[in-house]
Amino acid sequence: MAMGLPELLRLLLVAPWWRDCQTFTDEESLELAAEYLEDMPDLVARRDRAAAALGLDLPEQAEVLARLREVAVRVGESFVLIFTPEGHPYEPLIRS
Repeated sequence: MAMGLPELLRLLLVAPWWRDCQTFTDEESLELAAEYLEDMPDLVARRDRAAAALGLDLPEQAEVLARLREVAVRVGESFVLIFTPEGHPYEPLIRS
């Protein structure tokens, strides 16, 4: 879902609803954001404070979603996460 901690933090701060995204479009993400904002109206202020405290510049939502798709689908094809005790691979969260 991300390559490195800074990228993961940007994803979680910009689009905490990423797991519910199916099409990775701005429209879908805006609908999901609206649901989040109903439950947590100060989400944007919290996000901005967290980003400032961490020294992160936050990209646009579309950029974050495009990168998530790229990492999960294209880059993720090169990696297989194995649950070590049982030796079974995890199912990908996102498929192309």
